[in-house]
Amino acid sequence: MINSEDKILIAKYEDKLRQCSENSMITCTGFLNMHERSLLSSLHLSEFDTKTVFYGIFEDAERTAAVFLPYYIEANDFSSLTEYFRENPDENPLALIGVEKDRFSPALSHRDYLGALMALGIKRDITGDISVSENGCRIAVLSHMAEFICENLEKAGRGTLKAKIISPYELLQDEKPLGTADSFTVSSLRLDSVVKNAFGVSRNDACRAIESGLVYINDTECLKCDKKIVCGDKIVFRRKGRIIVGDCSGVSKKGRIIVNVRKFTSKQM
Repeated sequence: MINSEDKILIAKYEDKLRQCSENSMITCTGFLNMHERSLLSSLHLSEFDTKTVFYGIFEDAERTAAVFLPYYIEANDFSSLTEYFRENPDENPLALIGVEKDRFSPALSHRDYLGALMALGIKRDITGDISVSENGCRIAVLSHMAEFICENLEKAGRGTLKAKIISPYELLQDEKPLGTADSFTVSSLRLDSVVKNAFGVSRNDACRAIESGLVYINDTECLKCDKKIVCGDKIVFRRKGRIIVGDCSGVSKKGRIIVNVRKFTSKQM
C-alpha cells in the first residue's frame, strides 16, 4: 500500500528523472533508506531516455541516492559509475567526508556522529552511510552540503572533530569490507529460517521483521517468510546487518542443509 509520504517521494523522483531527460544532465534524489529504494526500484518509467543507478559512494551502501544519467553516459552499475566519477569528479552529486576525532576524545559511535549532524540542522536525506572507525568516521553526503558540514562539524558527543572532503576512490579499494565467514544448518532455505540463524533471533522475531518490511533480498523489500533463498543472495536486516549467502549445497549428518554466509555489521542505527 502506497501512503502519502510514498506518493510525495515518487513525485520528487519523477521530477528529477524528468530534469535529467529534458536537460541531458546528471540529477539525483536525496539519500534513500532501503524501503524507499525498493519502492522506487519497482517503478517502470520507460518514457524517459535515462538510466538510474542507486549509488552511495560505499559499495553495498545501505543508504543510496537515485542518480539519473543522460543517455550518453555509459554507466549502469556501481563499478562503471564509480569509474565515470573518477574521471569526471566535478559531475559527482555525492561527496565523501573524512572525520577525525581528537586523540584525547572518548570513543564515539554512529549515534554520536549522526546526532552531531542532526544538531547542525542536516536532514537525514542529505547523508548516506556513516562508516565508523576507531579514530573517526567517513560520511557520504550530497556534494552541495559537503563544505558546510566540514566547516561546522566540530563536536560529537564529548569528542572534538576535524572534518574535510576526501577522495572516495582509494578508500573504496583499501577499506572494502570482507565480512566474517559463518555457517549454520536449516531444514529448508526459507527466508525466515535463514534470517533466524544468520542474525541470532527467534523464528517469531524473524517472521515479524520480514512481515514489517525490515528484511531485503538483493535490495528489494521481501514480505514473504517462505521466500526461497539461493546462493549469491544478499540479505539485509535493517539495524542488524547483512549477509551474502554462499554455498548451500552441503548436507549435515542429520539431513539438514548447510548454509555458508559472510556477515557484515550494519553501518546504520
